[in-house]
Amino acid sequence: MKNWDDIRYFLAVTRGGSVRAAADALGVNHSTVIRRIAQLEKLLGSKVFEKLPSGYRLTPAGVEIVDLAEQMEAKSDQLETLIFGRDQGLRGKLRITLAPALASGLLMPDFATFSATHPEIELEAVASQGPVNLVKREADVALRVVYETSSPPPHLTGSRLQDVHGAVYAARTLLQDSVAHHPGRPLKWLLWAGDWAPPAGANVEALRVAPVPARFSDTLAQAAAAKTGMGIAPLPCFVGDADPELVRVPGSGQWRFGTLWLLTHGEARRTRRVKLFSEFLKRRLSRHTTLLAGLQPRHLG
Repeated sequence: MKNWDDIRYFLAVTRGGSVRAAADALGVNHSTVIRRIAQLEKLLGSKVFEKLPSGYRLTPAGVEIVDLAEQMEAKSDQLETLIFGRDQGLRGKLRITLAPALASGLLMPDFATFSATHPEIELEAVASQGPVNLVKREADVALRVVYETSSPPPHLTGSRLQDVHGAVYAARTLLQDSVAHHPGRPLKWLLWAGDWAPPAGANVEALRVAPVPARFSDTLAQAAAAKTGMGIAPLPCFVGDADPELVRVPGSGQWRFGTLWLLTHGEARRTRRVKLFSEFLKRRLSRHTTLLAGLQPRHLG
């Protein structure tokens, strides 16, 4: 096959079921996908997709080449990772993925220091909760909270870092108003999307809680909602304790969210850029141990 890119577009349409889905996955215009598929079909002398009202379906010829296309993809990923792993320069791109709250609420000053110290390294921080494929070099380093019931994927190389603790927070003004003027008014839980109940360690027996919670897909949105006085939120301590507008709900307790892991894959971990950044981040996170452990509480006073 002269052009691996044509196969990449073929696989994207196969997996997405449509040109639009493939274009979104690859970050290109849908006309580019159509053109690439046409090039592949011309080279093979056969149609690989049948266009239906419900989307694109593989023809018998298309079905025949799927396994070979996936083998080519795997070999391409291995080759790229190997080449990257042997790149020992302190210049070029370095992509990190981490949760938005870790990026904005804790580590951005540290990233600024690293960038200023190593100006020829092109630092790219992908603030995302979603899964990122390190094998496909969607990121070089991942900083993730691994929960107590989980473990890092076995194919990744990981360094266990600090534990992350949580507590229940509310706007100072909400608690003051509740104590002074509305002591019996129920307060609304502000939960993580998908959670049907607050964490087991979130003890708020001294408060009345409204039966219907509000939910958010982002920790920073939870914190922002809490600051408006919308309700009470279980948050990582490094978010809640660092915000002067939030205080811990009296008697609510504290619990361990999980543990921070620094994850890399294969040959990528051997590059000087990745090793340099990983060691830097470990040192910087050690300075945040008190905040991550919830040892700097701010209470209503």
